[in-house]
Amino acid sequence: MHRYFLIPVLSFFGFVCIFVIYLQFINEDWKFLVPKKELPTICNDENDVELITHKEDNIEGRSFNDKDDQLVNMQFHAILMLPCEMEDRKFDINYNIESSILAINKWFMEKSKVQKIQFDKNDKNKIDVTFIRVNKTMGWFDNKIKDNEKKIDVSDKIKNIIFNNKHKFNNFDLKKFIIFFEGWERRKYINYNVCGKSNYDGKIAIYFTASRFKKYIGDDIILKNNKRIFTCTQNDHLNDPGNFTFGDAEATILHEILHTLGAPSACGNNLDDSGFHVVDNTNDILHKESGNEYLDFNNDDYYNHNIIGCRDLNNSKYLIDK
Repeated sequence: MHRYFLIPVLSFFGFVCIFVIYLQFINEDWKFLVPKKELPTICNDENDVELITHKEDNIEGRSFNDKDDQLVNMQFHAILMLPCEMEDRKFDINYNIESSILAINKWFMEKSKVQKIQFDKNDKNKIDVTFIRVNKTMGWFDNKIKDNEKKIDVSDKIKNIIFNNKHKFNNFDLKKFIIFFEGWERRKYINYNVCGKSNYDGKIAIYFTASRFKKYIGDDIILKNNKRIFTCTQNDHLNDPGNFTFGDAEATILHEILHTLGAPSACGNNLDDSGFHVVDNTNDILHKESGNEYLDFNNDDYYNHNIIGCRDLNNSKYLIDK
């Protein structure tokens, strides 16, 4: 092929690739180019944050408040939070959240042999999930507004909403929270989404249930045989009711929960430069990419490590013995 033909073809192809990368990873507001669906009138990105409900949100079996605690002790409370315009996929009343939480505790019991995480339950012995919808759109959560020249992450806005509404929760000071947010965190990496966020030894862990684009979920190489869904994690999503598989979603959720419990220990033997992840095995739950095989590989970083004077996860008051 003549070079005078090849050069413009390659240049055009390169330009298209750069433009696609720009829209996908840099200009996150590209959707202004496509028609936007009409927002409910109750949505308001200008006024103060308020908790709202749409008529369709009022479904039998859904809880808009923290139910009476069956045990007054340290426990995790689950919340399903939706931006104003986002579709309600009913992860609370369809028991997707409960199935994934039960899968997490099944895995934790298998790995620890003796313990599981204490989750808040209602009087029917079901995981107590509080439904919250706010009057802010996903655009408001994702807006790159600067506060003192610092971008406000979506996760920080979520945390502020919980703390500003702590009166809705029983025994707030005793609880930590796992938020299932029907939206996404602002992309920070080209090769993968941020599917979970939490503060080390903090109060709130977040799992982002959605993504900007649909993915095919399934192992079949024929895509049409798989389910296409808005999900953050690479290979799966929250479990269907009665499915207790410990997949990518459950590993991400547990990873963030463990960070709020102060794991890995600062005095662990195999921490990365950040001090928040272990490096001795990629299949460790606290590896930076959330492995799903080990709860502290070789027990020398955060669980049953026998390091004198070093914090051990097995002593956490949010864990209970079987």
